[in-house]
Amino acid sequence: MNFVSAQLPENEERRAEAVERTGLIDSNQASLFNIYCELAKEITNYEAVLFQLFDSKERCYLAEIQPELDETQNTHTRRPKDGSVCAHVLLDTSPLIAFDVTKHEITKTHSNEKGVKSYIGFPIIDKNNYALGMVCMMTFSEIKKLSQDKIDLVEKLIKKAAHQIDVMTDQKQLTSDRLVNAIDVFCQETGIKDMILFKNFIHVCNKMNISKDIEKILIENGLCKFDQDLKIELTQIGKNIQDNMGLHTKIMKNVKFEGQQANDLIEGMLDEL
Repeated sequence: MNFVSAQLPENEERRAEAVERTGLIDSNQASLFNIYCELAKEITNYEAVLFQLFDSKERCYLAEIQPELDETQNTHTRRPKDGSVCAHVLLDTSPLIAFDVTKHEITKTHSNEKGVKSYIGFPIIDKNNYALGMVCMMTFSEIKKLSQDKIDLVEKLIKKAAHQIDVMTDQKQLTSDRLVNAIDVFCQETGIKDMILFKNFIHVCNKMNISKDIEKILIENGLCKFDQDLKIELTQIGKNIQDNMGLHTKIMKNVKFEGQQANDLIEGMLDEL
């Protein structure tokens, strides 16, 4: 019997659009999802973990742990959806569990060139119930069964990952909307269409230095002035425009955790689960 590739989900077009909206594929934010692979491996003691998103054409690894890798890798490796066991995971909200791949209805006819013994795939479901991708775990050296408690624990972990994607997607959309609104407000209230001046006005809002030539233009337009220390600052008109643009809230910086900080973070996440 030949392996049967997964059918496309009924909502495939909208599902793929939801994946595109995340902006995560081929982005530099993939490293944020390393910890989910590390925690899944810690919980299950499986040998490989793949964190994948599925767009309209392919599946893309955001992070992976493989036996031949020394640590979690962010590869943006792309693989075909057709012919993969992983594509079947998108069709259900429950995990695909094949402790013995030779006996499970879906996996037993797969070519299994890598010699997988046990396989579990958890769908990543966003807040709109679209399956964005999945996290799969595999063993190669032995068949390894898991208790229901550990399966439930990994499910909770993947739900946390899905929630993080939701938050990041919403923040991305909000940032985009706010930026467009800020440009519209600036152009309408100043009559200035030059994006270089807009950019430098934002620099002044954020107490950054700008060139003397640009300072002169912004002062001539009544947006800026010099303070008593001859440093550029916003006039009341400029402050009103800044308020109307709604750009006071600053975007949080990425924080890198290492050493004991990273261990404490992992333990804290496990405690929450």
